[in-house]
Order: sequence, then structure tokens, then C-alpha cells
Amino acid sequence: MKISVKLDVIDLQKRYPIEKNKIKKLVRYVLKVEKKDKNDAELNVVFIDNKGIKEMNRNFLGHNYATDVLSFAYHEPSRENAITGEIIISVEMAAQRAQKRGYSIEGEITLYLVHGLLHLFGYDDKQKSDAKKMHQREGELLSDLGYCVPIPH
Repeated sequence: MKISVKLDVIDLQKRYPIEKNKIKKLVRYVLKVEKKDKNDAELNVVFIDNKGIKEMNRNFLGHNYATDVLSFAYHEPSRENAITGEIIISVEMAAQRAQKRGYSIEGEITLYLVHGLLHLFGYDDKQKSDAKKMHQREGELLSDLGYCVPIPH
């Protein structure tokens, strides 16, 4: 079964050039291998800076700090077999962490993208055992995509 995907990539930052087609390809790959019982997707992937993600984190989750990635699942009863939502990625945070850890910004951004997608598929990282499963899956997907990014635990 072919997955129908409506995907918007919105770049609201100027720190690092985002290759929208590459992002779409990555998202489609993860959707394909993780689809479970889902048959379509409607997603926004938004790239912003630390100031923007801090504001969103504060407004939506009550946390007054910048973070790397936020994901919001939209639960639409009429689309129960769809993955719908939004992933917000701080490119500024990705650049800072990649530089600190000594690997590519692209790899860090891809890690955040995969992490956000897995949250939309129902993975959770609040409990240690769940986080371990999620990080393991992130590592597998990143490896499949050709990235060697150490996953922080």
C-alpha cells in the first residue's frame, strides 16, 4: 500500500541552508519503514532558531528554555489511520551541539527529525526503558539513512 503524504517544510531560520527535498525524502523513508497501520500522513516540519523554539516551548509546554526539537501530534478523529502533526527543529541548537560533539549539523538535524517523527508514531522517552527503545530505534534509522550520529542517552 502506498502512503499518501502531504508534507510542508518551512524554513524560518538563516543559520544553515535546509535542503527541503532531502528533508522530504528522509521523512518519506521513516514513514515507509515505521508506517505500522497508518496509510497517510500530513506533516509540517519547521526549522527555527533558539529564540523561536524557546518561545514555543514556553507557550505550549510551560518550559522556559530552548530545546532541540518539539513534536505535536494532531489527533483528528476523521483521520485515525493517518500520522498528522508538526515537528519544530532548532537549527541553532543543532549547530551548537554538532560543533560541541564534533559531527555534522546535517546529522544532528536528521537526528532531531527522526526523533520528532518517532514521537508522532507513539514512541515516548519519559521513562528510562521507553527512552532506551526510542534511542535504539533512532540509531537504527540513522544508520539505515547513512548517518553516524552518537545518540545522547
